[in-house]
Amino acid sequence: MRTQETIKRRDFLSRTGAAAIGAAAALGYGNTTTSAESGPPFVTGVPGKKLVGSYMYSLDDILDDKYMDALQDKLGVNVILFSPPIKLPKHLLEKNPIGPERTLCARAHTEDDSGVFKAVEAAHARGMDFWLYYTGHHYGEESRSIMSENFDGVKFLDLPRVKYSLENMRTACFAKPIVKEFEPEVFSYGAKTYQPDAMYVSHYRYTNPSWWHDLFGCACPYCQEEAASLGYDFSAMKKAMKRLLVSLRSLDRTTVKHAAETRLTLADFLTMLGDDNAVMDWLYFRAKVVGNQLKRIRGAVHSISNGRTKFISDTHNETCSLYVGHNHAEFIEGASDAFHTLSWCAFQHVSAVAAWANQLCGWVDGLDEPTAIKAVSRFFGWDDLGLPEDRIHKIIGLDSPGGSFNAEKFYAMFNDKLTVRLLRHEWTKLAAFNRGRLPIHPVIKGDVFPERVGRELMDVADDLDLTGYVFQRTDNLIDRDKL
Repeated sequence: MRTQETIKRRDFLSRTGAAAIGAAAALGYGNTTTSAESGPPFVTGVPGKKLVGSYMYSLDDILDDKYMDALQDKLGVNVILFSPPIKLPKHLLEKNPIGPERTLCARAHTEDDSGVFKAVEAAHARGMDFWLYYTGHHYGEESRSIMSENFDGVKFLDLPRVKYSLENMRTACFAKPIVKEFEPEVFSYGAKTYQPDAMYVSHYRYTNPSWWHDLFGCACPYCQEEAASLGYDFSAMKKAMKRLLVSLRSLDRTTVKHAAETRLTLADFLTMLGDDNAVMDWLYFRAKVVGNQLKRIRGAVHSISNGRTKFISDTHNETCSLYVGHNHAEFIEGASDAFHTLSWCAFQHVSAVAAWANQLCGWVDGLDEPTAIKAVSRFFGWDDLGLPEDRIHKIIGLDSPGGSFNAEKFYAMFNDKLTVRLLRHEWTKLAAFNRGRLPIHPVIKGDVFPERVGRELMDVADDLDLTGYVFQRTDNLIDRDKL
């Protein structure tokens, strides 16, 4: 049952959002001209406005005046990202393809969504933007009916782990009819009901290429139909990718040694072994499927809000973006209103070096670890970071080949210089590609990065003229016990 208090919140949101609505804004890529005086959004997508965001993990934090004061005063935060349970209508709950325990994209369902309105009001009362945070395509057994599959029809859920890959997530297909229909609805519902300044989604991608099986899907019948409709030759791509896998499994040591002495990218290496440009066609095709669905969602969000609410998907940094199904050119063309790049140095970056180097050693008789490390670190352009060069397990901070990953040990090795070198490299690469066309606000991790690293990365973002940055946790930047 709705309370009178909740109704007043809805009225408040409608009034404050009305002045921001304009048809012209719906045509831009996040470049509204709305100011704080005319109502939200206050900074999201506004030219010349530096965006400083912070992920929030509870309503109590958002309502904690001392903590929110510190975010604003000490870090300059003007955007909060929050992922609360929302109240979904019956027709969406019934259509949800991974229910009843979870909802595709929307975090969770609740019968009492008053907390969402409180969070939006608290943000706007402080002159801050509010982003409603959804999740994307990484699920478990509950998503089997929409799970991606490889060229042999094997569901990703049934494929084996890859040693040294830190990815344990599996990706649902982006082309299933129920997915294509449901997602624009559930995103536009959130935009209309809660009137956030942005609908933000994480995990809307394939997994990091450290889990290399991911590169061989999705090849389900619906994706085959998508290929035909987009003008791709699915049979040629399938042939090239299956030939690539055979070539990978029959590599010789000399070929890898030669690769280690050159500046081949991973795409160069895969195309060379596949003996066919259809390998690259496949990578761009699967990114096109993801990009087209992101465009549908963004279009629905813009339409329902008359351009007031933005749509932002996070993404991997430039080096790995295509391998997770994000062609950043698609972002420029309307898949997202900004580049919101992630900064897990282990999971989303160098575990790919460790996993591929180890896999090459498993495939290639007599291949030594230093040669494999040299080749693969060059594939990703990270050979000058200062990664360990003698043993593969050391790259992700393990004590031994059979050790378990520990973030504290990893960052003890990776901080300070390697963290800054890696992220400066990736942010510079994205800035060169972007050329100022979309806002860029990368994530700075305020827990595993010590304060000195976090502040140096803030300076790097400013030096590169990025739009801003977003903090993921602030443990090392704000001492809440001293507030």
